[in-house]
Amino acid sequence: MNEDRSRGPDVRIPPPLLFAMPLLAGFLVQRFVATHIVNGVDPVRTLRLVGWAEIVIGLVLIYWGIGTFKWMRTPVFPIYPARVLVERGPYKFTRNPMYLGFSVLYLGLCLAANAFWPLIFLPAEIALLYLCAIRLEEAYLTREFGEAYREYCARVRRWI
Repeated sequence: MNEDRSRGPDVRIPPPLLFAMPLLAGFLVQRFVATHIVNGVDPVRTLRLVGWAEIVIGLVLIYWGIGTFKWMRTPVFPIYPARVLVERGPYKFTRNPMYLGFSVLYLGLCLAANAFWPLIFLPAEIALLYLCAIRLEEAYLTREFGEAYREYCARVRRWI
């Protein structure tokens, strides 16, 4: 790494917290204004099954992304500078597999709990991830890796 490189993307709020804040706010509202997505035994059972599948998919994406970063020996936490531009593993399909995983996990938790209010806060989770992490990371990666990162962005979508 060159000495003139920046110190990282300067993400100040840990991304898991950006995921947890709207989720917890939604469940807090749900506790006081209980509103369900569906009613009835069979619809609830189906919704919970779909929710658990989403939870598993979200966790797989998160851990696959983390594992790929560790395998490539680059920091997982966006407060540290990247050592390499990761384009392998889940990063072949999405530029943000961990953040996508957080969003899928969030959706799965809402569905498994049959909780309407946290679902309403899902756009806030996505907006927070974008504004407080993704935007900063993309600007940083463009500065660090230049044309290589721009080419990667042209090939791979931000989400899916």
